[in-house]
Amino acid sequence: MNVAVETSDVIDTDQSGLRLQPGFVEGIECDRKRFSTLQEAYRHIFRNNLEYAIMLWNGIPIRFEYQKDLAAIIDDLIAMLRAVQDFELDEFTPFQFRSANVGFVWKVMTTAEYVTITAEWVKVPGGYEAALNKLGMIQMLRLDFMCEWKLLLKQFIQAIDDAESDLTEIEAQEKLNIMRSLEEGIPNRGLFYQY
Repeated sequence: MNVAVETSDVIDTDQSGLRLQPGFVEGIECDRKRFSTLQEAYRHIFRNNLEYAIMLWNGIPIRFEYQKDLAAIIDDLIAMLRAVQDFELDEFTPFQFRSANVGFVWKVMTTAEYVTITAEWVKVPGGYEAALNKLGMIQMLRLDFMCEWKLLLKQFIQAIDDAESDLTEIEAQEKLNIMRSLEEGIPNRGLFYQY
C-alpha cells in the first residue's frame, strides 16, 4: 500500500521571519572566576563548547559560535531585545552586531503587536551575504520574535550560574539582571522548542 504524502503536510512551508535553534551547551566548568564584562565571562565560560546556535533568517541559516560570536554580540543583543520587549522603537533604530565570524546591522521598529527588521548582512560563515540581503526584511508578531530568544537567554543565564562566575562591574551585573527579566517575561519557547 503506497501512501502519498505531500511535503506541505510534513513541513511548514512558510520560512519567513526569524527562527533560532540554540545548540546543546556543554563543557561549562565551575571555576568561580571573576569577570568585569559579560563578553569576557562568556568567552571564558564557552571555551570548551563545540555547539553552534543556528538562526534561520527567512529560511536561510546563519551559524553562531557561542565563544566567539554570541559572546561578542551579547551586549547589543540585550539592548535590542529589551527595546523590542518594551516596544519603544516607533521608528527604525539601528543595532550593530560584530564578531569574529558575523557582522550585520538590524534596523528595528516595533509596535505593541509586531516587530519589523531590515537587515544588512556584512559577513556570515559561508559567504552568502548577498542571498541574505535579498531577503533582508522580516516582520513577525513581537511575542513570537521574543519567544525565539527565550532558550538562548536561559542558556546564557544558566552558564553564569553553573560556572559560579562573579561579575565585578555594576554594568555587567545590571545586564545579567536585564537578561533574567527578559527571559522571565517571555511566556514560551520558540517554534522549534514547543514541547
